[in-house]
Amino acid sequence: MKRFLLFLFWVVIFSCSPKKEKPQEIPKAFDNHTFEYTLDTVFIDSGDSLPYLDMDLVSSDYVPSEGLLYNLNPGTGRVDVYDIEAQKLKKHIQFEVTGPNGIKKYFPTGIKKTKSGDLIIRDYFEILRMGSDTKLLDSYSLQNHKLLGDDLGESQEISGMGEISEDGSFFASYYGYFPSNGRILGLATVDLVSKSLKLIPVNFKDQSEKYLIRWEYREGKNMLVPEYKFLTLDGPNIIATNSYKNELWYYDAKKDSLFYRAYKSNLISNVKRGNFRKKVGSMQDLNSAKKRKFQEVVFGPIIKDPTKRLFYRYSREVQQEPEKEKRYFRFVLSVFDADLDVIHEEKLDLSVFIPGEYFANKTFVHKGMLYTFLNVRDQIAFVRLKPSISYE
Repeated sequence: MKRFLLFLFWVVIFSCSPKKEKPQEIPKAFDNHTFEYTLDTVFIDSGDSLPYLDMDLVSSDYVPSEGLLYNLNPGTGRVDVYDIEAQKLKKHIQFEVTGPNGIKKYFPTGIKKTKSGDLIIRDYFEILRMGSDTKLLDSYSLQNHKLLGDDLGESQEISGMGEISEDGSFFASYYGYFPSNGRILGLATVDLVSKSLKLIPVNFKDQSEKYLIRWEYREGKNMLVPEYKFLTLDGPNIIATNSYKNELWYYDAKKDSLFYRAYKSNLISNVKRGNFRKKVGSMQDLNSAKKRKFQEVVFGPIIKDPTKRLFYRYSREVQQEPEKEKRYFRFVLSVFDADLDVIHEEKLDLSVFIPGEYFANKTFVHKGMLYTFLNVRDQIAFVRLKPSISYE
């Protein structure tokens, strides 16, 4: 009996462990196709209203089927809706901020327009489903006592900065010890129909602490320059990535399986080196360490093209350019197929700058083109890259 129980234990362990594959080595050149791109900047007419840009459109949602961008101002409850093709403001949607239909419970962190027409507001500890009449339809707590299914451990939390599926059926995020900047333990999904929680333990072998810059400016008070983790939804499945290493985890919801992928690029470093101070004693030292850190390789989030079943990712690194005898930021665009194999990688021209303080700003794909937010004198603009792959 003991042997049988031990066997079951190991079956469970291996079923939850990510399936690893040999790192995909990405060639410098691809023989079976040619890749070209064009780049320009487009400006959005906001009319007489001042757009909300305090979060650099992080709280916004682009809806591919509509070609519309929904941008939430969490302070006023106003949602500006922009027509990307027409490059102008289409309309405003006004929510109440407080009261029974108010959207502010703690701090609204984003919005999602679902296929059913509902607008879902992410608040850090709660999710609100709002009807087209701006009235509250339902709410979902991200805490144990309000959810069925799995239980969070003591002091564990679900990050409110997660993603909501296109059909509005579930919310996905990371869970772990967020209050103390502690370890991330895995992925969490909240079924918004049954109001149940599923925890997916993942051994991320998290190395982000190695690259954390910390300044204790007052006893018990710290200023941090962290690394970042990202989530991209692929239907019911989840892609988890980070800013410091060329890797990803893919959770297949139907199979309830986790896959790990690593990549070896020949155009950019595959992991951050960490050649900067981690513990500093002044604002000047913090800025100096931050500058050095920002020059090392940074990987942005995976961006999905829902029409072509392709994925894109911008990465950047300061590199030596022998012909110029100087060091410059060089940006690399990686193109993944539906199986997340890299089918092309392109070092962009030296003149190209993809906006973003660390990783690329809010980016989405509209009609096959990548739009990356650019703040131009407090107005919305986008750096637009149009890729083209021709197979021989």
